[in-house]
Amino acid sequence: MSLKAINPTLTRAGMRAIFSASDAGLHARITHLAFGSSRYSPAGDETSLKSEKARVEIIGSRYLDDFQMEITAQIDGDTGFTLAELGVMLEDGTLLAVWSDPDTPLAQYTPGVPISFSFVLALTGLPQNVIQVTGDVDLQLFFGEEFAGSATSMIALQLENFLLNQTARGLSKELSIAQTARAELLRRLEVVEAKIDQQANAHTEQLTLDASITSSLLTVQRHTIEKDQLQ
Repeated sequence: MSLKAINPTLTRAGMRAIFSASDAGLHARITHLAFGSSRYSPAGDETSLKSEKARVEIIGSRYLDDFQMEITAQIDGDTGFTLAELGVMLEDGTLLAVWSDPDTPLAQYTPGVPISFSFVLALTGLPQNVIQVTGDVDLQLFFGEEFAGSATSMIALQLENFLLNQTARGLSKELSIAQTARAELLRRLEVVEAKIDQQANAHTEQLTLDASITSSLLTVQRHTIEKDQLQ
């Protein structure tokens, strides 16, 4: 799978290591790629990935010009994770460059389904010819045309799966909020109904009392009239 759109951010620590090697007349070697699951916008002050899940050796590389190189790698581990951050590592463990996106991951890695890809690392602003990269295997020759095509299709399906899962989680959250709001509405309705019942009961009791008083007054009045008639 070719990920030409990836544009890793060079780190300050990585640039210091490159210039130190250049001043000493040495070469800085890129040997590994690190992969993690955190999503963010790199600032350049990173010294490691935020949630590193895997680190693999580079299997292939080639210079496109004096300031751009294509790097090829493969992930094939035992633990699945969302591939959302990538780090370019120097031989001494220094993080030379980092890539991540706060919204869109690269893929969902599933154990048993190797992910193979390549990307272009821009070296503008660094001393020319001071960086070397391990690995000289061409991706198409190493994995074969058919496997490379299958890997690309598989990663596309994995990414689609991931996005569908994200959508499902979002809908589930919205449903949960709606259910909570419905429960609160029902609770308030029950409170109102209880108050109405209380008022109705109070009104009934008052009517009963008024009727009782009226009945008593009528009884007294009838007795008074009967007494006056007897006299």
